[in-house]
Amino acid sequence: VPDVLLTPTSKILGIDRRKMSKSYGNAIFLTDMDEEIDAKVAQMITDPQRARKSDPGDPAICNVFSFHEIYSDNATTESTRSECLSAQIGCVECKKKMASALKVGLEPIRAKRKELESDMGMVKDIMADGNRKSRIIARETMEQVRDAVKV
Repeated sequence: VPDVLLTPTSKILGIDRRKMSKSYGNAIFLTDMDEEIDAKVAQMITDPQRARKSDPGDPAICNVFSFHEIYSDNATTESTRSECLSAQIGCVECKKKMASALKVGLEPIRAKRKELESDMGMVKDIMADGNRKSRIIARETMEQVRDAVKV
């Protein structure tokens, strides 16, 4: 029986607080440029109960804060939590801090993608090698299936 693998965050919602989906048009993509990330984060829905900057927020229901928990360091996350709860920080500033952390978090992925895009021959070789390995495993599995069903 496989072991359960849980992430620290149960789910990440899209910029409109619905399930993040390409078809909903509410996703932040790994390939988005910095300007696109800034624009999408600026559109994100935060704590719906917080009407003014002077109102205390609730990070527990804020979609932006769930991104902080993933991409910001612990000190930033905790200071943002306390500043939000005490209305010392507004949603715009919170979004800017999170967008910066998100871009830093995505940088290794972007760098690897850029590296792979620069050598498509290597990518094709990796894919061919993966196909070869999976064919071997599939043949072994099918032999086991045939033995089990006596074909």
